[in-house]
Amino acid sequence: MALVAWLFLARDRTSGAGADGAEATRTEATASGAGRTDAGRTDADAAATDESAAAAETAAPADGPAIRITRSPLAWAMAVFFGFQATAAYISMGWMPQIFRDAGVSASTSGLLLAVMMAMGVPLAFVLPRIAARLRHQGVLVVILGVFGLTGYAGLWLAPAGGAWAWALLLGIANCAFPLALTMIGMRTRTHAGVVRLSAFAQSVGYLLSIPGPLLVGVLYQHSGGWGQPIALMAGFMVPQIIAGVLAGRDRTLEDER
Repeated sequence: MALVAWLFLARDRTSGAGADGAEATRTEATASGAGRTDAGRTDADAAATDESAAAAETAAPADGPAIRITRSPLAWAMAVFFGFQATAAYISMGWMPQIFRDAGVSASTSGLLLAVMMAMGVPLAFVLPRIAARLRHQGVLVVILGVFGLTGYAGLWLAPAGGAWAWALLLGIANCAFPLALTMIGMRTRTHAGVVRLSAFAQSVGYLLSIPGPLLVGVLYQHSGGWGQPIALMAGFMVPQIIAGVLAGRDRTLEDER
């Protein structure tokens, strides 16, 4: 998919270069004709023309130096936020049914709870991007989703079976950080090239960061013999997710960090 995006970007640049060349040719022809008809123009006219050309050159968009994505604080904040929200999602899909089963919930109900948790992302995936687009700082939404997640984990630790449906709903809402992260990637850039670079970096690094999470939960569960420590780890993962999301949600773009 990244290759397809780059192909379209290359085509746009080629078309832009051809248009710029044609415009330069027309400008040169016009200047040549003006020189033949008004060879005796004054120094003031020449100075005015030079100033206009300088202003046009300043106003024209320039490619500028390439964005050093690995040195961008915004890119790293986005990657960390993306990674920890992916970690929470993978832990939920892999371990939540077992948590409910060990708490005494039936296998069928545990599977239904997981389905409800995953289904929460469908309607919110349409709502969250619209809300995020109206905010200058998306950190507010990051904090709200984080609070839902921390509340759900606290409920799992205190009464996993008694409030199972409530915890599933809360954690399902918290897992909707995924569409929010994708929306923020688009909002933190001004150019097609910036979107491609930031998306590729945030998702590749983020998914790499998400790999150890479910494995660590399994190791803690095996060695502790219960879900107290694993649930504490899950809640702990929410803290860097919130911090990174707030930093990534600030009103600035990747191009500003050139």
